[in-house]
This record gives sequence, C-alpha cells and structure tokens, in this order.
Amino acid sequence: MSATGFPRLDSVRLSADLADQVRELGLHASSVLDRLLPVGRCAEVLPAKRLLGQVWDATMAQLGAAPGPERLPRLTELLARVRELESRVDDARVADGVSTMRRVRRALTRLHTSSTAEELLSRAAEEACTLGFDRVLVSTVDDATWVLRKMVIEQDPRLAEEMLAAGREAPPRLDGSLVESDVVRQARAGLVYDVQENPRVNRQLVSMSGCTSYAIAPLQAYGKVVGLLHADSYYSPRREVDATDRAVLNLYAEGVSETLARVSVLEGLASLQEGMTRLAADVRIAPPPEPAALPRHPLLSAREVEVIELMARGDANRAIARKLSISEGTVKTHITHILRKLDAANRAEAVAYWLRN
Repeated sequence: MSATGFPRLDSVRLSADLADQVRELGLHASSVLDRLLPVGRCAEVLPAKRLLGQVWDATMAQLGAAPGPERLPRLTELLARVRELESRVDDARVADGVSTMRRVRRALTRLHTSSTAEELLSRAAEEACTLGFDRVLVSTVDDATWVLRKMVIEQDPRLAEEMLAAGREAPPRLDGSLVESDVVRQARAGLVYDVQENPRVNRQLVSMSGCTSYAIAPLQAYGKVVGLLHADSYYSPRREVDATDRAVLNLYAEGVSETLARVSVLEGLASLQEGMTRLAADVRIAPPPEPAALPRHPLLSAREVEVIELMARGDANRAIARKLSISEGTVKTHITHILRKLDAANRAEAVAYWLRN
C-alpha cells in the first residue's frame, strides 16, 4: 500500500472487460479528436489512467478552441465517458487495496495459533510470503547483534539455508554501520536500494542473495525493537520493492509484534508455573491462613459491614464495587441501608459512627 493508502498503480490489474473499454475509448478519441493518442495495453491501472488523462486533456483543449455546434456533443460525450471509466478504474484500485488488507489480516490470524515465540517467528516468515514477497528473513536483535532466525525462499530453499548459516557464523553487529541499525534505533520501517553498491549493507549476505532492493520492518515488544523482518520480490516477478511494499511489510510486522508480546507473556507464565510445580513437589507449602471473619454487627449485615469498612478507608463507590465484585448500583443500595440503620445523615456521619464504635 502506498503513502495514500492505496496499492501501487502499476501492480493493480484491471478486468479484461474494463481494460478493453479503456482501450476502445482511446481509439475512439483518436478518431473524434483527429489526433494520434498512444493507445497501448491498458491491463493495469497506471497506463489506463494515463490514457484517460490524455483523452481528457486533448478534449478540453478542443473545447477551449470554441468548436462548432456539430462537434460539441461528441466532445461532451467523450468527457463523460472518461469520467465514468476513471471512476471504475479507481474502484478497481481500491478493491485491490482491500484485498491486500485482507491478506495481511488472514496471515496474522493464522499466526495466532502459535504457542511459542520460536514457532511464531518461524511461521511469520512463511506467512509473509503470502503478501507479495518471495524471500523473507526473520531475525532477532540481541544486545546490538543481528541474529538470523528463519529465512524462507520457496524457489530456492538451499540458498535460504546457506544464507542463514553464513549469518549465524558471523552475526552482524548493529553498531551504526548497517542500515538495519537505523531501523532499530528509530523503530521505523525502511527501504534499501542499489543494494549491491550500497556501503551500508552486509556485504556477504547481499552478495549471496543477488538482490537489488529490499524492505525492512521492526518487530517490537514492550517499547523496544526485538527483531527485524526483511523481504523482497526476486522471482515472481523480479522487481524493485517500493514504498507500498514497505507499508505492507510494516503493517504485517506490527501485527506480528502484538502476537509476539502476548506469546512471550504466556511462555513466561508457563515457565513460572512449571517452576512452582517443581518447587511444590520438593517442599510442602502450607496453605495461607483463612482471613479473619469480620465481627458480626447488631444492626448491619455482613456485606454492609464490608462496605462500611471500605468506606472508612476512604474508598469511593467504584473502588468498593471493584473490590467486592459487585455493581456500583448495589454499593449505593448498601450505603442507603447503612445510613438508615445507623440513623446517619450522610456518609461522613456513618463513617464517624463506625470508627467511634
């Protein structure tokens, strides 16, 4: 998705029917305007919008030259047809953007079943390949060290293994010399172009990959960057990644980050529970003593005693409701009964009575 929220113009294909209608309008306009318009293939949004814009401009130029009454209806009809087709082309572009968002959401939904951080990071690389990328690398950041964890290249699994082995043998340092250092420091997605000539890339990895551009997005947890997603499109088709790819990868990385934070918490709790279970097996732990029951009162019920005790501590109705797991309305009802039973005009008098007695 581009900075405007729409997918790339040159990547959105039109239906065959709509593409034919745009092309036919270009040919018709060439005849009506008596000028040659560059009518080519209109299978994608970008060339279709370019042709429609040229037809519009050429028609407006002839209208500005005060055409005769016999030509005016034909020129007006051309403009109306251009506007209609432009609207349909824009609709196709929006529909493709919605489709991209749905693919991201489906990929993230499938990741929700991951039970460990290791499983999540492994599957995150595979799912990213459903978003228009064909090579994806997932890594973690450990004390300013870039640690390669999982790489997926469906067309060349051996290359993926070789790149992982090379990266693990000599883990790159994020000391400011690499572009990845900027992504970690700023916690912002980035694009890297002219990769083979760029002095701020890991020379060994990019030489092995042969890529010319790639996108990077940070994985974050608890306010810090804990990992990175790298992606490019090298095989089908081979193309330069752009701002659209960066936006899609970053949106996906944000969703992965949320899931990673939750999975990490659950893993920590599971580890704590396992430790407590082992400890309980070795040491007999006495159960905690039961809390002392509140003394009975000749006028107030047990629940009313709990309420006025909390009132005496300065708790508001909402806090009392939360601590006693009852609604605020029920708290107000108990307070009304307390005031009546203690013959108190207000909360302050009731609390004063309670503290005094």
